[in-house]
Amino acid sequence: MADKLRRNKHIYITFTFFIAFLVAFSCDTQIFNFNINCEDCYTSKPDSADLIVKITINEENKSVPLKFFRGKVEEGLIEWIDTAYTSTLYLYSPVDEFYSVKAFYKKDGKTIIAIDGDKMKTSLVTDVCETDCWIIKGGILDVRLK
Repeated sequence: MADKLRRNKHIYITFTFFIAFLVAFSCDTQIFNFNINCEDCYTSKPDSADLIVKITINEENKSVPLKFFRGKVEEGLIEWIDTAYTSTLYLYSPVDEFYSVKAFYKKDGKTIIAIDGDKMKTSLVTDVCETDCWIIKGGILDVRLK
């Protein structure tokens, strides 16, 4: 009987931690407020923000053709095509979306394709800044050559 009670207690504790984890990470409210810069906050929920793309610009690649996708590259839905001439590109885009990018580099006469994807999402921050505010998380695509 004692073993059964111990087993039920273990199941109850595990279930409680699981539910607490789901609640903590399933909503837009920021619970763990580490490294929040209140200067980066929006007083109302933004609908768009800068998608940041990091690119390698070098002697062989003074410009880099890019294909952008809303969603995953595999879905094949090209959102727009652009060419980068600087190592960082900022694209004002709708938030709460997953974005992917393909960068096309030249190396010794061959084409090297770099791919990255990330979701740019909003989160509500409470009890950190003077007022409740919204921050942007994610939205950084790194297609630099290694």
